[in-house]
Amino acid sequence: MKIGVLFCIAVFAAVLAELAFPTAAFVHATWWILLLAAIVLLGSIRILRSLRRLPRRRSRAAALLALAALLVAGAAGFSNSLFAPDPRTIVAVPGARVSLPELGATLVFPDLDRVGGRVVVARGGSTESVSCRHGLYVAATLLRCRERTVVAVSAETLAGVHLTVTQPTGSTFLSPVLLMQHTQEIAGFDLPFDSFAVPAVHRVVKVVLFTAAQAQLLRGGSAHRTVLFAVDDSLGRTLRDSLGLVANGERKRVADLLLQPRIHRYPAIEVLAVPSLPALGLALLAALAALGFWLFGSRAGDPSAQVR
Repeated sequence: MKIGVLFCIAVFAAVLAELAFPTAAFVHATWWILLLAAIVLLGSIRILRSLRRLPRRRSRAAALLALAALLVAGAAGFSNSLFAPDPRTIVAVPGARVSLPELGATLVFPDLDRVGGRVVVARGGSTESVSCRHGLYVAATLLRCRERTVVAVSAETLAGVHLTVTQPTGSTFLSPVLLMQHTQEIAGFDLPFDSFAVPAVHRVVKVVLFTAAQAQLLRGGSAHRTVLFAVDDSLGRTLRDSLGLVANGERKRVADLLLQPRIHRYPAIEVLAVPSLPALGLALLAALAALGFWLFGSRAGDPSAQVR
């Protein structure tokens, strides 16, 4: 029975590894799936063989509970490795509501001006927030917060008249918040890149984001996070004075526009498959019950309860 217990411990360790490192490459590797299957199979055979040497009822009950724990925990880890979808990241604009049909839930993203605002998971009539430190476990899914840098932009005419900003290629057409999901190489740096349009004056503006350290290396750069604006007309033609470096929060003329960037940290949500928590809870209860039967049988003087 001692070897069967070791197989149980090995399965629990493997499944906990999947739970702790959901993005690790080994989780979906063929060798890992085969290893899990082998541990469960060999452990089951070992425990079943030991049943013939356990005459007392309590000892047999402990062995069967250990077998149940082994099978349930192994099934949770095996199904996660074999069938679970790959990790994905949901990036959304402030105030957006994103459906998660596999969980029967909706992600509600906070407003940009809410300091410390968290993404909320709405399920039925209940809501839970996703902590950026611990994440949120929902059945066989881990929702984990990851902060990204976004840029809120405003545009005005030279006379100070506010202009509507649109994102024809973005996820939300009328949002002034650029999600900076693309990258572009400039001066040896791989930099976040996005764009927006100003339909009223037929302008298209490309936006490249520099960190404070990168901005200091640029001619005319500052010691703050900085945005490079490049303004073209609607036909893609370059305008006079169409390039401008603008520090976070400043307003500056670029071509025939007054542009202002505001750089923010804003949460995105990683959706990660993990072994089913209810299944792991059930397996843990079975393992604890098995341990209780062994200890109770040992104290009651059952010689067959001694671990072999």
